[in-house]
Amino acid sequence: MKDILTNNIQLNWLRTFEAAGRKLSFTLSAQELNMSQSAVSQQIQLLEHHLNQQLFVRANRAIQLSDAGRSFLPLVQDSLRQLNAGAAQIFTPLNQAVVEVNVNTSFSVLWLATRLQRFNAIYPQITIRQLGTNWSTDFDISTAELEIRYGSGNWSGYESHPLVTPLLRPYCSMANAKRMRNPSDLEGMPLLDVIGTPQGWSGWLEKMKLDNLQDQTRQYMDSHATAVTMAANGFGVCMMYDELMREGVLAKQLVAPFVDSITTEGSYYLCYQGDKDLSDASRIFRDWLLGSWTGS
Repeated sequence: MKDILTNNIQLNWLRTFEAAGRKLSFTLSAQELNMSQSAVSQQIQLLEHHLNQQLFVRANRAIQLSDAGRSFLPLVQDSLRQLNAGAAQIFTPLNQAVVEVNVNTSFSVLWLATRLQRFNAIYPQITIRQLGTNWSTDFDISTAELEIRYGSGNWSGYESHPLVTPLLRPYCSMANAKRMRNPSDLEGMPLLDVIGTPQGWSGWLEKMKLDNLQDQTRQYMDSHATAVTMAANGFGVCMMYDELMREGVLAKQLVAPFVDSITTEGSYYLCYQGDKDLSDASRIFRDWLLGSWTGS
């Protein structure tokens, strides 16, 4: 009988292939999996040798899935999801549980809403109840075990884990991006600025030495989600974090016309009181969130 292809196949090969196929980047896959880029490349080569099939087409430092790779990727993803879900139900036997999370509205709309289905597929017995918060005054009245806050990360009595790399750069609709080849082409474009962010358009324009645009008319809102929605609808250019623009309906409607970014003091953090033990369900959700941010 002909050998079955999956005999002796290594699980880490499949995990590496799934990450590389999803991100189409060995570098980003290595960051997500906490591996070196050479290790990712080696594991892909071992899998290709085992299957006797080329899974990626490599050209000019870029990779694309081959026809075989495109067909194999959803099968691997479904298998890994099924494995995770089964393992969670067997080894984490929780009864029905509710995790209440106070979450910054923009993070909820731009990141959590686009990925929460993945958590539910693994832990269908855990319900996530999201309560929107935006301002520091909301923190004082919170009763939730977990919070996702926007700010500096320094809150007394709380453990804080950064979820977003604090780098901002412009994003706009594809139609508007076609009108701009250089940063100076922003002249006359509505600049969408979010109230309460430590850095924004002023910092970016200063870095780009576009002092003549500092007095340009801006539109102000109190939410990154509102700014992104306006930009997606063709009204102006917003400053945004790359990691919040990777998935979801809004992300697909926006592009970054320039590569230059600025570092901001504000970011999104997962927070919980350091002197209190988390419930089992909250701990599981915390670990999932932090695991997702090793390279989402």
